[in-house]
Amino acid sequence: MPLSLILLWSSALAGGPTDCDAVAIQALTCSSVISDTVSTTAPSHLDGVYTCGDPIEPLTQRGPDGIYSFECQADGDVTMNISGLDCDVDIYILDSTCDPDPGCVEGSTSPGVVDDDITFPCVAGDTYYVVIEGYGTQLNGGPPGSGACGNEADFSYTLSFDVSQGTGCPEDCVNGTDDDLDGDVDCDDSDCAGEPTCNEECNGLDDDGDGLIDEGLQTPWYPDADGDGFGDANNVIQDCLQPQDTVTNGSDCDDFNASRNPDGVESCDGIDNDCDVTVDEGTECYDDDGDGFTELGGDCNDFQVAFSPVATEACNGNDEDCDGTVDEGTECYDDDGDGFTEADRDCNDADSAIHPDATEVEGDGIDNDCDGGVDTGVADPDQDGYDATSGGDCEPFEATAFPGAPELPDGLDNDCDGTVDEGTVNVDDDGDGASELDGDCDDGDAAVGSGAAEVPNGRDDDCDGRVDEGSPNTDDDGDGLSEEGGDCDDGDDTVHPGAEEQVNNVDDDCDDIVDEGADDADRDGVTEADGDCDDANGWVSPDAIEVCDGLDNDCDDRIDEDTPCEVVDENSGGGNCGCSTSSPASLLVFLPLVLAATRRREGQA
Repeated sequence: MPLSLILLWSSALAGGPTDCDAVAIQALTCSSVISDTVSTTAPSHLDGVYTCGDPIEPLTQRGPDGIYSFECQADGDVTMNISGLDCDVDIYILDSTCDPDPGCVEGSTSPGVVDDDITFPCVAGDTYYVVIEGYGTQLNGGPPGSGACGNEADFSYTLSFDVSQGTGCPEDCVNGTDDDLDGDVDCDDSDCAGEPTCNEECNGLDDDGDGLIDEGLQTPWYPDADGDGFGDANNVIQDCLQPQDTVTNGSDCDDFNASRNPDGVESCDGIDNDCDVTVDEGTECYDDDGDGFTELGGDCNDFQVAFSPVATEACNGNDEDCDGTVDEGTECYDDDGDGFTEADRDCNDADSAIHPDATEVEGDGIDNDCDGGVDTGVADPDQDGYDATSGGDCEPFEATAFPGAPELPDGLDNDCDGTVDEGTVNVDDDGDGASELDGDCDDGDAAVGSGAAEVPNGRDDDCDGRVDEGSPNTDDDGDGLSEEGGDCDDGDDTVHPGAEEQVNNVDDDCDDIVDEGADDADRDGVTEADGDCDDANGWVSPDAIEVCDGLDNDCDDRIDEDTPCEVVDENSGGGNCGCSTSSPASLLVFLPLVLAATRRREGQA
């Protein structure tokens, strides 16, 4: 059958109410328009008495019928039209029982070949069944105009909703009609939330009816006018599809020059070619070290500020002033070209005839060979008053080295005693493997050094600037008390004598009692948090012994169990329990336990 919604028949069902959920019934929406025919020889689904109908009811129907289901969208009325009839067809609305007798809600039983309609009240969320009943098939052979269907003919009909006459129709979500008359059409209606047809898609439409187009699906695109793969961030386009001539990277600083982009190569042209906001960096036009000179301006090393045309030359083998000459004007430069510099002991670097290899010229009053002696005089090159020949100068070219000079930490035998740097910070005087320079804070005691173990002796054994740390003598946690001063945890500054006891399973005040008085009102050693069911009574706690006192001493929700007590009616005015007089000797069994409990509590107090 060419139905827009399937009309189903069942030849197996006849007579009495039908379980409509047992057959596949096509659901209707308010946009449904069903135009079809039904064979006059088809069997009946619902063969029985319909107890509702206008103008005729009750009415027995045995003709072929068609069933549709409909779920009410909102409390209100629903109007349905049936037209295009060529014989007498009735229309009924049944409730969820789908039973023509007790479940008949509304019926239209107008006789004759006429268009018909039916209006019925519906409850939101309830299911109703629309039954098209071929009554005219029961009148076959009747006179013309009686509504009878031809014996061999099919009866035709068109079924639709009149949404202008009611409020109970569900929104169809795809038909462009306000089906439920709430002012919202299709996906604009909250009834359509979650419908697959109302999910936002990338199509330039407001699919979900929230007033926004393609929201959540859009991507920023940037026009790439010069085609270098980088776009203009100032002209972003939000779209879920890539517009022509756009890219996802918006970092181009000049979208009309393909040589300028983040991948561009900086050149000496006064332009920011690589879009990093710096011009000509890394080229000979840029002052890379910030000393005021570029390579083009004469800087021979533009990565170090110590090099420039105005720098001062130093004795280090470098051309600091960028004049092409290394170390000129310093003691490292051979100014007179005799092969010796001041550093090589040339005593007159402005005269090439004077240097350590020159021959002494007798009678010229000049120290030609730079040995400290003029003509045939005694040679004392370092002018320290001692010569190497007879004066015992062990370092003739070092003025700080001569017999009797103070030893300095300079790698020289300053006092010429054959030992270098003795008594200075350079030497391990106590033989413990470390000198003062290595961190030995007492180089006269081999037991003191950076690797030594700290012991409680009033000195800094391990040279860390702290005395006796980690020992009972020292307040390691800074709370003012050491172990010897009574601190029971010298690694925690919150634990010490005088601290406030907390509920933390720690002896905060170092009195050898844990958590005493903290949330333990009766001082029985157990808090409410630990299960004390009466923290105002020291005789009650999970650790207590049950005694005959009318209390749940051991907090097990039982009173005086396993004691020589008998329960007394609590309404008698005599208390909760009484000691039994039938076995007075049994009390002696519990007396030691009571006394023990008393002593325990007195000890805690």
